[in-house]
Amino acid sequence: MKAAIFGDSIMRGMYWDEEAAKYQIWHNDFLGDIEAAGGFELVNHALVGSTVERGRANFDKVVAKGLDCQLLLLEYGGNDCDFDWAGIAEQADREHQPKTPLQAFEKAYAGLITKARSLHMKPVLMTLPPIDAHKYFAWFSRKLNPEPLLHWLGDINIIYRHQELYSLAVARLAAAFSCPLIDLRSAYLPQHKLDGLIGVDGIHPTPAGYQLIWGEILRFFQQKPGSQPA
Repeated sequence: MKAAIFGDSIMRGMYWDEEAAKYQIWHNDFLGDIEAAGGFELVNHALVGSTVERGRANFDKVVAKGLDCQLLLLEYGGNDCDFDWAGIAEQADREHQPKTPLQAFEKAYAGLITKARSLHMKPVLMTLPPIDAHKYFAWFSRKLNPEPLLHWLGDINIIYRHQELYSLAVARLAAAFSCPLIDLRSAYLPQHKLDGLIGVDGIHPTPAGYQLIWGEILRFFQQKPGSQPA
């Protein structure tokens, strides 16, 4: 049985290494663990910075090269919900849209699910790990004027709420299309030391956060999902 991952930097394992002061890739043999647990051959096609539209283009490109898999793990939304913060800082009194507005996000994601099924692949969706709005605001505003950003936002916590809308949209899509759902967000939220799972940039998991994420994915594969109908 073969499975493929399509997503963004979280599925690549990217995190900010404070000691090295740069982004690194968390190295862990999660692919080997999953392959051993579920009897799957797993390949990771996730791209750093990917939105769902870029993910669809990447999927089409990989399919054209002969993608052969039965399960398709999809993780999108974290980049789709983000804004051009520099543009907002310059023109805070204007309306600004995220990289992928929510309705367009749902439509594009639904199209990706439909395309995968037309190729006899079983899509598996993932909710988004939560972000830390205050950490993220401090991160992206460090080279910008924070005052117009705060004026446009109204309150910093709307960053969290806005990102959660995209995670909820993923859950709705999973229900609407009867897709299996790996609920990463629900694994995060009960944690008593959540701060230690979200990096200094407020959006990427720490290595401990990745341990949690890949633990959830591993549990999914231990259920032998390939034996369930698409």
